[in-house]
Amino acid sequence: MQYERLYQEMKDIAVAGLIQKRPKMKASRSLPAIGLGAKHTPRPRPSLFGHFVPPPETRSPDSTPQTSTSLLLSPPPPSSSSSVDPNSEEVVYKDGVVVAGSLDGLISLLLPSQTHQIEQSYVFAFVLCSRLFIQPHQLLGRVTKIFSSLQKQQPSSSTDSGPANKIVELLSEWAEMFPYDFRDERMMRSLKDVTQHCASLSPELRRLVGQLQAALVKKLSVLDKYEHILAQVNAVSMERLINPKTQVNILSVCDSPQELAQQLTHIELERLNNIGPEEFIQTFVRCPEETEPLYRDMKKTSNIEAYVEWFNRLSYLVATEICVSDKKRNRAKLLEFFLDTAAECRKLNNFNSFMAISAGLFMSPVTRLKRTRSKVSSSKLHTIEAFVDPFSNFSTYRHALVSAFAQASKSREKMCVVPFFSLLVKDLYFLNEGMSNRLPSGHIRFEKCMALARLVSQILAYKETVLPFSRVRGVLNYLMTIPIHTDDELQLASFEIEPPENAGEKKRFQELRMLLGSFGQRIGRSSSVYSPTFPPGSLPFSPIQEET
Repeated sequence: MQYERLYQEMKDIAVAGLIQKRPKMKASRSLPAIGLGAKHTPRPRPSLFGHFVPPPETRSPDSTPQTSTSLLLSPPPPSSSSSVDPNSEEVVYKDGVVVAGSLDGLISLLLPSQTHQIEQSYVFAFVLCSRLFIQPHQLLGRVTKIFSSLQKQQPSSSTDSGPANKIVELLSEWAEMFPYDFRDERMMRSLKDVTQHCASLSPELRRLVGQLQAALVKKLSVLDKYEHILAQVNAVSMERLINPKTQVNILSVCDSPQELAQQLTHIELERLNNIGPEEFIQTFVRCPEETEPLYRDMKKTSNIEAYVEWFNRLSYLVATEICVSDKKRNRAKLLEFFLDTAAECRKLNNFNSFMAISAGLFMSPVTRLKRTRSKVSSSKLHTIEAFVDPFSNFSTYRHALVSAFAQASKSREKMCVVPFFSLLVKDLYFLNEGMSNRLPSGHIRFEKCMALARLVSQILAYKETVLPFSRVRGVLNYLMTIPIHTDDELQLASFEIEPPENAGEKKRFQELRMLLGSFGQRIGRSSSVYSPTFPPGSLPFSPIQEET
């Protein structure tokens, strides 16, 4: 549904652009209102995860994708204008930088030669985006063929292992940057064939191959462990949801907004750490029809999906905590507590948790609690509202993000920056849809690959930050396993603690009572207090590895 909605947005933008380019004509009632002139006031359109993006004509120059880093290529022979590589592989340069080329030509640049030297940034950008045109195991197969041809060109008496050194270096970088590609057994077979041959050439290559294999196995084992523990956490959450005897009460576990913000930041970085950069691009990839059934699920985006689910969980947790409390004083205290927690998240540059908490505070079951909200500082509510305002494509948030990146880059100690993930995904989507993959000549538009790589690399720079504060197991357990309630359940609870005020709310209340019964009786408000205990053998704690 999210993709369909975004696709419709892109369609609307394209239609609006075409209408703007046409000669001016008298507006007709049959024409859409967007982009037709000053008489019509553009309205915000719903975007990914319920946020809003203004129409293109209302966006300010500041509404750019949330990126602050750049990637540079080591150019071939300098040039001041566009040119074509004289070799058989077609590669187009502009001002000494690769901007386009055929697939074979761009693949040939992965193995440096005497005529060109390519930096790691090129390898990252091309391997990241190559999956839009070719599957990873096919790319590795083509690279292997180039390596074999270079080996054959060497005299039989030559002891130079230059091509072998180059491909081992390339494979090491590939395994370091995109280890999840090697979960495909076809990739592992090709890797094994190439490395075995290279290891037989010299002791130094044998050592490098050993390091490559050890690092890859370590990364894949960490991923497997993370997914296993995450499955256990989800299983415990489902058990608690099926039998919700436990009364939610976060203040009994953590009564400090600062401490809660710190534990939320631990969870955010944990989820970010386990997202492979290729997952962002694989969301745009469609599995070919001819793909074998065994490999049709190789387009892995499970870690991105888990991170989005965490955002939604945190939002509903905030609403659940407020709506299940039957005393106005406690509800006001919880509302104030989450406002302070959001402020602490902002201080830590944890923008994703900040946005998730804000989304929970502004859900309909919470916003209609006027009596509760009247007991809370209005200035704190206005501060949150101003920061999450979607005007000009979240310009307030984007300015704060740029400032956080600048501060983190100047700091001697590596600071944490957790971007608003939903907006980052939206930026990637529109960047992918806004630029074609190929030029009219049929060449791959490598400028698009570099733009996507710049946006993805933003996360990579900060996701492995070591936080200066420790984890509190009980708080992490609570956040990830306590039951949360659905929209209908929260709406029913909201009506029960503050009665409906108009005919529409009364009608909705009656429908929910007929569907769900009494919410207070269903959850057993006075049953018990939360205790962080778990079934034997379960490990529902944060799978972040302990720092040594």
